[in-house]
This record gives sequence, C-alpha cells and structure tokens, in this order.
Amino acid sequence: MMKTQTFRSVALVCALFVSVSLQAQDKLMDILKSELKYEMEQLGKTEYPPYYMNYRVAETSSNVVRASFGTLVSSTNKSVRSFVPQIRIGSYDFDNFHGQVNGVATSFFMGPQICYIPQTDEELAIRQAIWSEVNDRYKYAVETYEKLKAADNVYTKTDDKAPDFSDAQAEKYYEEPFTAEELNAFDAKLFEEKLKKYSALFLENPNIIEGEAAASYNTTRRYFVSSEGAEIAENSRACRIFISGMMRTDDGMELPLNLSYYAFDPKGLPSDEKIMADVRELIATLEAMRTAPAVEPYTGPALLSGEASGVFFHEIFGHRTEGQRMKRDSDGQTFKKMIGEYVLPKHFSAYDDPTLKNYNGQDMNGYYVFDDQGVRGRRVEVVKDGILNEFLMTRVPTDEFGQSNGHARASEAYDPVSRQSNLVIETSKHLTDEQLRKLLIKEAKAQKKEYAYFFKTVTGGFTQTGRMSPNSFNVTPLEVYRIYVDGRPDELVRGVDLIGTPLSMFSSIIEGGGEVGVFTGTCGAESGWVPVTASSPAILVKKVELQRKSKSMNTVPVLERPSVSEDPMLF
Repeated sequence: MMKTQTFRSVALVCALFVSVSLQAQDKLMDILKSELKYEMEQLGKTEYPPYYMNYRVAETSSNVVRASFGTLVSSTNKSVRSFVPQIRIGSYDFDNFHGQVNGVATSFFMGPQICYIPQTDEELAIRQAIWSEVNDRYKYAVETYEKLKAADNVYTKTDDKAPDFSDAQAEKYYEEPFTAEELNAFDAKLFEEKLKKYSALFLENPNIIEGEAAASYNTTRRYFVSSEGAEIAENSRACRIFISGMMRTDDGMELPLNLSYYAFDPKGLPSDEKIMADVRELIATLEAMRTAPAVEPYTGPALLSGEASGVFFHEIFGHRTEGQRMKRDSDGQTFKKMIGEYVLPKHFSAYDDPTLKNYNGQDMNGYYVFDDQGVRGRRVEVVKDGILNEFLMTRVPTDEFGQSNGHARASEAYDPVSRQSNLVIETSKHLTDEQLRKLLIKEAKAQKKEYAYFFKTVTGGFTQTGRMSPNSFNVTPLEVYRIYVDGRPDELVRGVDLIGTPLSMFSSIIEGGGEVGVFTGTCGAESGWVPVTASSPAILVKKVELQRKSKSMNTVPVLERPSVSEDPMLF
C-alpha cells in the first residue's frame, strides 16, 4: 500500500497522453457511454428520474489448475464480462440507498444475481443485456425509494445526519487493453507439471489425508462510466499458488497447514526449489502437530509474527475503520467517536493505501488506481503515532467526513461499500525478534505464567461489528508454540482459537518489531469478495484469550491411504 509513487505517476501521464487515440479503438467503452446517456435521458422522463447513474463492467479471464497427491485434478480457463449498473433516485440528501447496501434484491447465501454481457463487441446484443439489467434495477430502486420515504416519516432518525451521497471529481483515465503476452503469461501445461510435482511430496507421509496444490492466474479489465462524465478503463493481474495439507489426530482434530505465494506476473513467483523445500517443511510441521498436545483455555501474554498480526489487524482493526459502517446505527461503530484519540500505542501507525504496488518485496493484492465508484484511490493515514485520524471513505459521507478517499470496493453484481485494500502497520520503535522474545518471557513471569504463546502462522478469521451481537473476533491460528519461562524448548501445540473483543485487545498491545510479514488474501463482506493485503511487524500483546478449537466428528481413517504397491504383480 505504498511506494512506487514515481513509477505510478509516470504511468498515469502516459495513459492520459494516449487516451484519445486508444479510447477511440475501444468499442465497449463507446457502447457503455452511449447507452448510459440514452437510458439516463429516457428514465429522466419518468415519475422518479435518476439524479445519478453509473455502469461497471469487469472483463475477467481466469486460469485455474489443481492437483492432488501428484495427480492433475482439473485445468480450466474461463472468461466472462459482468455488468453492474447503479441507479440513484431522489437526491444527494435522501435516495434509494438510504441505509441500504445493494441496489438489487440480494440472497443472504447467494448474493445478487450476476448479469453477464456478451464478450464480443456486438452492439445490439450488449445493449439488450444492459437494457434488461437496468430495467430490473430501476424498478427495484423505485420500490425501495418509496418504502424508505414512507418509513422515514415513521421510524426514529439515524444518528448520522450526513447526506446519502456526495459529489466527486469525474475523471477520465485509460489504460491500454492487455497485450497478448500478458493474457498468455500463464502456461497451463507448465503449471500442471509444477503442481503435480509439489503435491506429490505429500505422498511421502502416509498420515496426510489431504495434499493439494492449486495455481490461478486472473486478468481483469474494469470499465467505469457515470452520468457525471467519468470514463475509466483499468487493468489488473494476479497470479497465485496455494498449497495445503491436512492430517487428523486420533481424537478427531483436523490439522490443516497451507502455503501461499502471490505475484502480479507468474514470473514473479518463487522457484520450484524454494516451493518444494517449503512443502517438505510444512509436512514435517504437520507430523509434529499430529502428536502435539491440544491447547487448554488460556489468558496471558503472546507474541504474534508479522504474518499473524497482519491478519489480526485486518480482521479486528481494519473493518472498524471502514467509514460507511459509521452510517448505520445497527453497526457497533467502535471508533466513530474516537477521532483524535489514542487507539494504538504511541509508536504505532496504520495506513491503508490502494496505490501501493509493492511493499517489503511483495506485490500487493489490494492495489488499484480507481475504486468502484470511479474515485482515485489514495493513501489514508488511519492512525498516526497511535492517534486515530481518518476512516476509509466512499461517496457515502458521514457527519465527520464528507468526501470519498477512494475506498469503495465490490465484486461482480454487488454495489460498493467501504473496504480495506492494502493495510500497513508500522512502528517507530522497532525491536528485534530476540528482544521481543525476552520481553514476552519477562511479561509471562510478571503475570506468574508458566509459559506464553507464539503465533507463527494463521489462516484467517472473522469479526462481528454489529450491535445485535457482541463485538468480538475469532482468528484461526495454524502453527502455535508454547514459550516456557524456565528455558525449556519451545513446544508446538494444536487446536487453538484466538478470541476476544477489539478494544480490550488493542489496549493490550505493548511493542512491535521483528520481521515484517505480508498476508495476501481475499476478504468477504457486504459487497462480496475483494482482494486485500495486510502487512505488519510482529507484535507483543499483554493479554490474549485462547480457547480450544472444536473437533471434527470424524476420526482417523479406518483404511490406510492408497499408495504405490510394492508387489510387482499388482502394477
């Protein structure tokens, strides 16, 4: 979420310089602009004319390869064009999105229905698909607006009195379509062989019940046009390898571990030698975990690695800085009244930066130039020297913040809301790993604990921010160690859930430093799944709460896992 500022600005100048000649060759952009203008004019003659509309198109090509225990499972290629219109009727002060997230009927489990448009530039077919979706969304907009107007005269007003929508600069930005080299950068046959080789390593241990490897390469070209005059075409690429193995203990506890590698271009991924060495280390750790003791409930000090604390901050801190949540009285609004106050130790800062292309040697999954409301993304200094400064804002304003800072995000079919992109935690008091370990043991002794905990890797987590349930979090660690105060060797444990409440946890952070970790993934929330990255140094926490993870109903397999027979008669 940061650097490469010089490169980015140069690229922008080039893109704007050639935009006139290139855009003339982009038929889809012309169709979107023309159709938006026409439908805005036609709907303007109705009883409820829109005061604002935009169209979003995502043109995505996905290559996905999967292998298990040395055998290819699947290798697929899929290309789609999804279309999402947003229609706002009423006024900036009060419209059909008043307290609503999506401008279309949404299933709790399935989300909104996705509208796909033709992948060829056949104008009539594209216009037909657009017309159908806009017609449906306009009807839903009118129905929602009438209900909201009626309810506004009956129900108690919300605490936040800001308008439902704010103005924004309408920008024109154009990137060339992908080159053939970029579109074909993923050699499926090559990755099929790589994944078979990686996953075959799991055959070396008979106790492993799942051993998989997957690779994906996605190219996405996003279009955005609005009734205000915005015209944006932007590209993104992402390549990822994900490797996972799992064992099951005699008492039925499932023990998963995984590895993840990310780069914009397949050439940026690690070598085969590096990945295979990591897989062998993962297998050794799984075997050690299989006979490791299960954790008991615990409260006390802990040390989180950079990767683990990155997930911790994303789940527990980051979601509570997404500004659109402050608009809804149903949300817990943990930080709404804490602008200008200390929320982290004085030597900690946190910022979210979608313009950050690379950090600490890692490509950043949350990188983009423009958000899904056509607003240029920018770095937001959420916390500076421990003090809360600002929230991640969309064009939905709050009483405290009236303008977007480019953090409106959504996946296909959804309308955008405030979301994280590249969250970076930094400390000005950078301790070494050894110093943090000594302080951890010192704190454990002060609390009269026999041991403390070190969280090395995690797989993710979830948090609840609404008022209808306790504001809590649950982070799922994978590799956890007991650190004994009397000098005994560190002990690997299993079956850990890290739980708690946010304000209590934040107040327990003592120090930070050590190796910086980068966690790359996707985050699911009200506007679907979006790519994110979280980077943080290791952190020392005065008190965490652990509970034992629930066990699977399954026990170890009755039959031995199939393997190559030593009897030549059976070949």
